[in-house]
Amino acid sequence: MTQAHNTNQLLDITLREISTDPHHLLPMANSFIDQWVRALGAGHELEDNVASELEQLKHALAEGKPLPIGESLHSLAKLAKKGSGETDNEALSQKLQGLADALEGVAVMAGRKKS
Repeated sequence: MTQAHNTNQLLDITLREISTDPHHLLPMANSFIDQWVRALGAGHELEDNVASELEQLKHALAEGKPLPIGESLHSLAKLAKKGSGETDNEALSQKLQGLADALEGVAVMAGRKKS
């Protein structure tokens, strides 16, 4: 499988899992985050920013404080939305927008005030 195919599959899984029940992801959050960091690789500013924010989320989850978790999820939602606007692939754009919406919803569940 190609890197793009793996990332696309991971995006599908992420969107499905976050949209279904984000609470069950908590026990495996570190592993899930690590998969994304590996899938993103390095060298592109947006991907580097996402990977950096994922590491911040990992740290916030380890601390167990809802507000930093919510803020990190909000930042990831903004990055996903930015990515949706940067691609010419309509299907990918829709998935990224759906991911942004789902992440924002989880951010609010974690205690972040709606923007």
